[in-house]
Amino acid sequence: MRRHKWHMGWVTVCGGVLAQTVAVAADGPAATLQSTQLEEVIVTAQKRSEDLQDVPIAVKTLSVDDLIQGGTADVTGLTELVPGLNIINANGILNTSLRGIGSNAVAPGFENPVALYVDGVYYASATANYLNLANISQVAVVKGPQGTLYGRNATGGLLQVTTRDPRDGYQMQASVSYGNYDTSAATVYIGGRTSDYVAADISVYAARQGEPWGDNLSTGGEIYTLDHDVTVRSKWVFTPSDATTITLIGDYSDIDTSMNVPTIQPGTISGFTPGLGVSPDLDYDVADDAPNWKKGHSAGGSLLIRHDFDSISISSLTAYRESEYKRSFELDGGPLPLVYAEDTWPDSQFSEELQIQSLGDSALTWQAGVYYFEGKAAFTPITLFGNYLGANLTFFNRQSTESIAGYAQGSYAFSDSTTLTLGARYTEETRKAYDGSSSVYVIPFALQLPTVYADDEKATFDKFNYRVSLDHRFSDTFLAYISSSSGFKSGGFNTGSPGTAPYDPETVTAYEIGTKADLAGRSVRWNNAAYYYDYKDLQTQVLDTSGVIYIANAASADIYGFESDLDWQATDALRLSGGVSFIKSEYSSYIGALLSDPMGGVPSTVDPTGTAVKGNALPYAPEFTATLGADYTWSLPAGTIKLAVNGYYNDGFYFEADNVMEQDSYVDLAANLRWTSNSGRFWISAYGKNLLDERTIGYATTQSNGTHLLQWAAPLTYGVAVGVSLD
Repeated sequence: MRRHKWHMGWVTVCGGVLAQTVAVAADGPAATLQSTQLEEVIVTAQKRSEDLQDVPIAVKTLSVDDLIQGGTADVTGLTELVPGLNIINANGILNTSLRGIGSNAVAPGFENPVALYVDGVYYASATANYLNLANISQVAVVKGPQGTLYGRNATGGLLQVTTRDPRDGYQMQASVSYGNYDTSAATVYIGGRTSDYVAADISVYAARQGEPWGDNLSTGGEIYTLDHDVTVRSKWVFTPSDATTITLIGDYSDIDTSMNVPTIQPGTISGFTPGLGVSPDLDYDVADDAPNWKKGHSAGGSLLIRHDFDSISISSLTAYRESEYKRSFELDGGPLPLVYAEDTWPDSQFSEELQIQSLGDSALTWQAGVYYFEGKAAFTPITLFGNYLGANLTFFNRQSTESIAGYAQGSYAFSDSTTLTLGARYTEETRKAYDGSSSVYVIPFALQLPTVYADDEKATFDKFNYRVSLDHRFSDTFLAYISSSSGFKSGGFNTGSPGTAPYDPETVTAYEIGTKADLAGRSVRWNNAAYYYDYKDLQTQVLDTSGVIYIANAASADIYGFESDLDWQATDALRLSGGVSFIKSEYSSYIGALLSDPMGGVPSTVDPTGTAVKGNALPYAPEFTATLGADYTWSLPAGTIKLAVNGYYNDGFYFEADNVMEQDSYVDLAANLRWTSNSGRFWISAYGKNLLDERTIGYATTQSNGTHLLQWAAPLTYGVAVGVSLD
């Protein structure tokens, strides 16, 4: 991987900002800077509302303005706003990595190690996670394993998405936008109080992209387009008394797209057609024969009931979700009709959480709860249309999950300055594989072979996890903490390979030390954390002797890291922000790792000893990432103009354990220029994303025959938007 002067450039910039911060802190609230205080940020990282600066956990929060500044429309865009976070759209399936903990495995029932929660509800399906960020109040990235309060597979951390709450009075916001590639979008939000006891809202988001980023040179069709992406959400809040709140939320989304089209990596040789030589660089075009489309829908609802007594609060959160995702995609990446796949992924889940927690300001604060989860995921079916195999292969397989956990966490303040937090969780989970079958249709002879049925199987996993942290407030504006915690990600079955053995859980033990500081009269917020992870039994992809790729516990790794986040409200008009992340991730072993040739063209080999990739970096784990943002507001007689700019630097990362397929270092620059009327009712903006027009890889993978396939991320996009707001 290339390491060059960008390291020193960004370190110098960030170091200069921090040096200025220290100088400001030493002089007190510097009048010459006309600094103003930053707003207090409330988070629920510990399942209770707390000031961000009081929570002994590394948390990065993003407001609506932050999302606009970064040009972020969906969860994949969070990568450019949070150093150390990497979110990949893997052919329509979400893959996440945080502080080096992630996965490139894809299969129904395989859940991300960076868990997604929306309004407190865990989203298990990776196909349902590719959601837009319309109608959002806050996004919080909680870093490190969350084995106690959020123990459901959150070994890397979690993304907390909180939607807006309806409030008193009438609110209406609407906007429309239009950009290059004939891209249009519209949003509408209507909310308010319908009676003395009820407040409700509804939001609608719709988008399309009519012109493609590229063309299919073989079929003449268009690729990288969006037919539609629609989301509807509604929230109803009932307050029958001052002590009782009932919140009912429902949502529905539907998407039809030809994004994420695999193509052969330029400069490599296809293992399907090695005789054609090195593949040319077609930019965003492809030359394949297969249809490429993705269609899906997702729907769900949740009911939260909370009642506050004098000293405790009791709550119940019940949720149900279901989704179905269908894909057709190329597997050989070339113009010959060799192999492509079609699959259908239905998912459903039910969850119930009962929680009791203390209220008030006593020395001991605590909470305890029981969490139940039931889920189903399947291939119904997946079919490989394989002329090069001389056969079409069809697999059906289902996987069910039943999990129950009990947890408790308490914090005791020995003094006004020092607090000890202890947490524990015990989880028991049962996974079942059933209705598995494999069938082969021999193409040359038009012969359907007898279907082979896999035996139903069951596996049970259990784990105790803990959290210990000690924090000390040296002053009203400076907190330091040290913590140790563990995380657990459940095992499961390979739904793409009926009858194969289950994989076991993976675990992580984390050690962290951090500081949180408010400086310069609380105009500067500076948070830092350093950590070490002992990562064991990684759920990774391996290749067996028959050429089948499946998930197994084959690896272990060590991860070291440091990160720093800075926000500075320099004046009433100017705000600056920045962050850096350093990650050193290394495999200590990986038995069965796929080893590919950099030029492709020959079958991947397998490392039987686990030493070939020792010392290699983990997938999606760049050593250095940084963000730097600024926004400035001008007051005019006819309103205000705000310019927001966000820069993101990534020094590059690998997609697989052999560290062959690589994303080189790149810079992403986003900007938004917005005029708002004096009344606040009307606004007009111009926006741009990837302003340097860097072509980066959105996803990459190596086939067992050595073919390197990749998909491109978005090119330069820009446009204008207008909106109205009535409050």
